[in-house]
Amino acid sequence: MVVNNTMKIAINKLTQLGFSEYEAKAYITLLKEHPLTAYEIAKNSGIPTSKIYEVIKKLENRRTIQSIHGERSKMYIPLSPDEFILGFRSTIEESLQAVKDELKNIKVGMDTSYTWHIKNYDGLIHKAKRMFDTARMTILLSAWPPEMKLLSESLNSAEERGVKIAVIHYGAANLKIGQLYIHPIENTIYSERGLRGVTIVADSREALNGTIVSKKTEAIWSMNEGFVIMAEGYIRHDIYQMKIVKRFNPHLKKMFGETYEKLRDVHIDKDL
Repeated sequence: MVVNNTMKIAINKLTQLGFSEYEAKAYITLLKEHPLTAYEIAKNSGIPTSKIYEVIKKLENRRTIQSIHGERSKMYIPLSPDEFILGFRSTIEESLQAVKDELKNIKVGMDTSYTWHIKNYDGLIHKAKRMFDTARMTILLSAWPPEMKLLSESLNSAEERGVKIAVIHYGAANLKIGQLYIHPIENTIYSERGLRGVTIVADSREALNGTIVSKKTEAIWSMNEGFVIMAEGYIRHDIYQMKIVKRFNPHLKKMFGETYEKLRDVHIDKDL
């Protein structure tokens, strides 16, 4: 079996769904050509003949393939991709609901004092999307363009549900999401350190704070009340500052300097 890049991706995705590599190869082989005998499946897929009947049995148990009677021997046909996806989704949803129902019976309370550390970018984005998807009342978000691009769809869905959203966006943006505040990139702690930041608070109940520099991601998620209050205060005070700057910029520059250097220096408090 010649495995091209598309097939490699398909095999990898099927293994992520619980298929063994042999099961994935057998199913894809049948999708390419059917009906086939067990011997033909093994030959075309590269699966050892000693393993093929075990693989076929497992695929039959998954209801992914079925046998038909050929002229001389038993042959096999695959479930179509659309039918497979619909059936798999239905099975997973039923299993998840069953697990949810059972877990409710043993739930004894939730410890909100811990922090969950996230050390990869995909994990950060996944957690952020989950927060948006489950938010019921409010979302506060501070983010940069790369993260906004990945999160905008989940944010739009939340807004369509009636969730109030306030966004601090670092740099120019052409977005129509909630109440948008454009934060200049220059003269920020982020730009000075060569990194980006993401801070999210959902329903004043859970918070996520992370930094991304090059290929390194460090983030913390928690429902700890102190952590949530700190994250929410950070975003709110940034918004307060931008509202004030928008309305009193000339006077503020006169008081604190063209780049707000006197304002940004927290170790002194003197007029120019």
